[in-house]
Amino acid sequence: MDTGKFLADCLREMIEQRGSDLHLKANSKPRIRVKGDIKVSNQPVIDEAGLRDLTRNLLNEHQQKLLQTNGGVDFGFDVPGFGRYRGNIFIQMGKTSIVFREIKSVIPSFGELHIPKVFESIASHQRGLVLVSGPTSAGKSTTVAAIVQYINKMRDCHIITLEDPIEYIYADDHAVINQRQIGDDVPTFSEALKYVVRQDPDVIVIGEMRDAESFYSAMAASETGHLVISTVHAKNVSQCFDRILGFFPGAQREQVLAQMSFNVCAITSQRLLPMKDSTGMVPVFEILVSTPTIEKLIRENRLDKMSQAIMAGKEDGMQTFNQALLDLYQRQLILKEEAFLASDNPQQLEMNMKGIFLDEKSGGILGS
Repeated sequence: MDTGKFLADCLREMIEQRGSDLHLKANSKPRIRVKGDIKVSNQPVIDEAGLRDLTRNLLNEHQQKLLQTNGGVDFGFDVPGFGRYRGNIFIQMGKTSIVFREIKSVIPSFGELHIPKVFESIASHQRGLVLVSGPTSAGKSTTVAAIVQYINKMRDCHIITLEDPIEYIYADDHAVINQRQIGDDVPTFSEALKYVVRQDPDVIVIGEMRDAESFYSAMAASETGHLVISTVHAKNVSQCFDRILGFFPGAQREQVLAQMSFNVCAITSQRLLPMKDSTGMVPVFEILVSTPTIEKLIRENRLDKMSQAIMAGKEDGMQTFNQALLDLYQRQLILKEEAFLASDNPQQLEMNMKGIFLDEKSGGILGS
């Protein structure tokens, strides 16, 4: 099999179907994710030998060593005539599987992505920490790219990204942007973070908050006058706090919360839902913005009150998932059934759709 032609044919079909992801598995038909669902491709079955040949052509020497050591590796690559893609090769039951995701060549704006206007304020911070959370394949990388591009168009500054792998490619506008790929341009995230503040950045983008070291480095950078943007794998804002605190032993968590209370600008969480008109996907956001109330709740470890504070913070640009789902439904961007499936509290959402709203006043959040 000509594996180069096979991949090109698969990618062409994915583009024609307006798919987001291509799945290749040894001895199985390729699959394409279209509007959230996995569909069987029209392309032929590829065997293990073909996938191994494809792997050798896609990965450099460093990435091949990572695959052998870790059983999986992320990478980015360009296909002439088809665009840029993010890939992950992994081993399952001793066989090779590959997943590809298309990366748009033109970075969409906030408006094109249906991202709330408060993101313009979030992106305008000069210092502090912005965390974009959500599950896998929720569009976090695209949201971060839109934030970076907004800064690029609005601010004369220096942006450094630390990525594994590099996904979106930026062109300098008002900002100068340097993108460092872990493994190629610098050996590890640890090494990149150790020296990044010496490279005169104004904005630092860390591909993912992975451990205590990356968190402390991000905090240190934000405390010394930098805007730090990163992602966290978490299904909502509350779980984002749990995820970060989980990096640390119990004795250190009080200090971590104190640091977060002073440095966090915003924490967002997102999910992707199919649009009502079947033209694509639309993100739904839970948004926390730093206010005196939020700072106090974080500092005092009263995270159980966070959802109520977000619900009451609409004037500051905050919103819960249910508030966001209701807005998208009322704007006829999503179906009612999709809203209920995505909601953490569908009973409350159903009441909201009927015009019944409870517990949306700020009174008592701090004093209760």
